[in-house]
Amino acid sequence: MLRAYKYRLYPTQEQAEFFSKSFGCCRVAYNRTLDYMSMMWCGAGVGVSYYSAKAQLVALKEFYPWFGEVNSQSLQYAVKQVADAFKNWWEHRASRPQPKCKKARQSFHNPQNCSVDWKHKTLSIPKCKDIPIVLHRSFFGKIKDVTISMNPDGRYYASILVDTAITEKSCSVVEEATAIGIDTGVKTFAVCSNGREFAAPHFAKPAEKRLKHYQRELRHKTKGSSGWKKIQHHIACIYAKVANQRLDFIHKVTHQLTHDSQVRTICIEDLNVKGMLKNHHLAYSIADASISRFYTILEYKCRWEGINLIRIGRWDASSRTCSACGEVNPRLKLSDRTWACMSCGSVHDRDYNASVNIKSFGLRMALPSD
Repeated sequence: MLRAYKYRLYPTQEQAEFFSKSFGCCRVAYNRTLDYMSMMWCGAGVGVSYYSAKAQLVALKEFYPWFGEVNSQSLQYAVKQVADAFKNWWEHRASRPQPKCKKARQSFHNPQNCSVDWKHKTLSIPKCKDIPIVLHRSFFGKIKDVTISMNPDGRYYASILVDTAITEKSCSVVEEATAIGIDTGVKTFAVCSNGREFAAPHFAKPAEKRLKHYQRELRHKTKGSSGWKKIQHHIACIYAKVANQRLDFIHKVTHQLTHDSQVRTICIEDLNVKGMLKNHHLAYSIADASISRFYTILEYKCRWEGINLIRIGRWDASSRTCSACGEVNPRLKLSDRTWACMSCGSVHDRDYNASVNIKSFGLRMALPSD
């Protein structure tokens, strides 16, 4: 099974210069290929394949002689990224690809000839050897490729894709006794049907004050000056810290959910998070909770551990349905955190009731009806 391992890099000045050249060359190759494919599509209505776009790379190398200073396979992968992005756009799986900006996260790909020296704690890639790396965890297997990236806060990382001997566990039979339902939200991050709750940490709230301070200072600086760049770096560090806190929290929650020996089936909602973000009253809290990423990470960890993951229908009324009698309350508002069923009189906590219904709806989909 393929697994990716991410490590922090501390390159020397010479190695950082090579990274900067690789970032720039791959970005230019990506943007020029994007311009060419967009021109062919909008002007002549012709789609360009990866091999046709790859042939244009030869002309780009003649026009940009400094392309020869970086790994040629990294440039080819940048062209492939554009071709794949256009294919996903044509098949309505993604939005139209946009040009890359040098102020955003930078990266370049190395598909071959990469190695890790565990004794000296270094990473070697084509045209750049012995890069200091923090190997905080080990892996066993063949290295398939390495992606070097730099975040806006100036930190370097290496994502190493490894073909390990680990195999995915086979899923067990779906049973009601070992199944749970999970309701996610902004007030409480996750509520399980077995009574377990995970409080929403709201990592962006504590950072708001410092962020507003630096953003006010930024307005009084000349764009491009040393003071402007310094404050931009502070802002990028704040955003990076919040993102790392969110990711760490999500990994801890998903680890606890997928390593519970009493849980072999998890039922979740098929939420339209992109549509939910259009609600300007809740968009900030929904983005801060990072629900979409939680579902993505939970999905692959369930696959690793052999846990059944069931998504109920998007329009199933999990919050409005009484888990005791099945009566639907059409007048339930989002502000109603507890409500009483008009039919049976049961009093429900909104989130816990939703988690019980999610489990019920998921089992109804998975288990054969009598």
